[in-house]
Amino acid sequence: MGFPIPLDRAEGKIIGYHCWLEFYLDGVGWFPIDASEAFKHPEKRELFYGTHPADRFHVTTGRDLRLGPDHRGPALNYFIYPYVEVDGKRFSGKVETTFSYAELPFAGTGDRRGG
Repeated sequence: MGFPIPLDRAEGKIIGYHCWLEFYLDGVGWFPIDASEAFKHPEKRELFYGTHPADRFHVTTGRDLRLGPDHRGPALNYFIYPYVEVDGKRFSGKVETTFSYAELPFAGTGDRRGG
């Protein structure tokens, strides 16, 4: 689970998260797929069934997550946005979040693409 990062823009806001998965095939090993993106872009089906494209930022893996030894609330079904506990209980107030991305110059050459 993570955030999609558009490859056609150098910067922008990230408006939501995205899920993708891997499953195990005997004789092959772990096989990555992104069925929703393959459905939206059938011309890229081979890409989304067999690779994890570079247009994503991985945040977490799994379900029923514990966030370290001090996590006192129930396990999280998934973790993508900030989680806050106060006195051992999940904070029910609003937590403001904004996510964005920007290409940075490559250290040493000033080339944005690292070449």
